[in-house]
Amino acid sequence: MSTADRVYEQQNDSALDALYSKVSSLRSVTLDIHDDSERQRSGLLSTTSDQFDNFGSSLSRTSGHLSRTISQGARNHRLTLYIVAGFPLPSDIDYYKALDLDLAKVGRGGWDVDPAALKRVWRLRMAVTHPDRMSGRSEKEQQIGAQQSALINRAYETLMQPLLRAQYLLERHNAPPVGEADSLEDPELLMEVMELREKLEEAQSEQEATSVREENQKFLDAAVEELGKAFGSSPPNLETARKAAVELRYWTNIDKAAREWSPGKRVELQH
Repeated sequence: MSTADRVYEQQNDSALDALYSKVSSLRSVTLDIHDDSERQRSGLLSTTSDQFDNFGSSLSRTSGHLSRTISQGARNHRLTLYIVAGFPLPSDIDYYKALDLDLAKVGRGGWDVDPAALKRVWRLRMAVTHPDRMSGRSEKEQQIGAQQSALINRAYETLMQPLLRAQYLLERHNAPPVGEADSLEDPELLMEVMELREKLEEAQSEQEATSVREENQKFLDAAVEELGKAFGSSPPNLETARKAAVELRYWTNIDKAAREWSPGKRVELQH
């Protein structure tokens, strides 16, 4: 082995010794950290366990106090159903919020409501606010319950019925309301309305009245779809929406007359 090789070997040995020393030191520090962590964890678990035990005892005492309060009928601690459920709702609340809907997340500018989901929320709300649920409550509580029940029913009916929903959305956009003075602008559609009315007046059976209703349904569906497109555009096309709402009012009234048809009954369409 040459002198140079021996020098390199000595340098390598020295470097390995230094590296081993550092690794040993690091291992020692790691073990110390692990041991310290275990001690802290053990202490924390013990402390946490004691805290939970104390919380459990406190909760048990609170539960017992609540049970005694309710059984004694203490007026100051009385739990009213509408407060537990987050009521009362303000009278000017957004109808969507009243039924747990976020208008911004409802498709096509609030038009595409889910009837099944809407009905589920309505039932939950009514389970809280229905007058029958307020039996035995104070006069003030019954009054609040009646007001809340009326509000929830109004919101539900408005969002469930396309014509009322259209009018509500137009109102939210500060568009002119659809009134009795508004009439169909399309002569062909007006002719369709007159023909459907004549068929309904000439109907001799419930089956014929049902046939008129089925024929009317295609016009009703077209108006509903037109409203969805109008409110869903960005920004909403309020002129088109208002025009479609006027048309929908005619088709809705024909549908109502067909549903209420009976032999000899005069057909009156309220537009």
